[in-house]
Amino acid sequence: MNAFREQLFRALYAEDDKRSATGTVKVLGLLIAFSIVLAIIATEPVVRSSQGGLLVNLDIAVAVIFLIEYLARMWVAPLKKGARRGIRGACDFAMTPLAILDLIAIAPTILGFITPELYLLRIVRLVRIGRVGRSKRFRQSIQYFNQAIAAKKEALLISAIYSGIVMTISSILMFFAEGSIQPEQFGSIPRCLWWSVITVTTVGYGDTYPVTAFGKIIASLTAICGIAVIAIPIGIISAGFTESLGSETFNDEA
Repeated sequence: MNAFREQLFRALYAEDDKRSATGTVKVLGLLIAFSIVLAIIATEPVVRSSQGGLLVNLDIAVAVIFLIEYLARMWVAPLKKGARRGIRGACDFAMTPLAILDLIAIAPTILGFITPELYLLRIVRLVRIGRVGRSKRFRQSIQYFNQAIAAKKEALLISAIYSGIVMTISSILMFFAEGSIQPEQFGSIPRCLWWSVITVTTVGYGDTYPVTAFGKIIASLTAICGIAVIAIPIGIISAGFTESLGSETFNDEA
């Protein structure tokens, strides 16, 4: 029994940083993705009305597998380095955020409450997919990105201040230009701020737009400034990422 427990522990946990995820963890990752797709499909009334029984059966099957996985992880949790032994180690595992998320995801099915809204609780298991990507290359890419953000935080702060100024000024000007013409859309500066955010980010939903000549001029200038709002932080992060990657390459060669 102890040998089986140790084998199960090695299957569920990849302790070595240089190792990729185990086959069991990869299969569980695929099952998590399947459960999320199932949760999304279950919100469609047409599919739910015609395939409701199949969805329920699949959901129960997936929930049972996840429950077995949860109990298995609790059983082998005391074998982890630094963990307390016996029931105390299992209790420590049960109180971890990932374990609590697991229970939240499977509880509705286990308790017999299956609705479209509760189906979406499966999506909280999406955070578990991150365990599948424990490769060295994946961690390095995240490290480079974090280094780029940290190295360029002052420049990014200046860019954020510029964005805030552009949105605030354009909202105020649009309030004066269109507030009395379209009170529902531009009757207050906070309402104008919604339009400004959508325009500066170049999304352009089209639900709110100026009709006066002055308003259109303001909108044009805001859209032009919005290009810089998007381009500046992208350029800053790209430069920081390139510098971080170049520095790492130089250190490896040295």
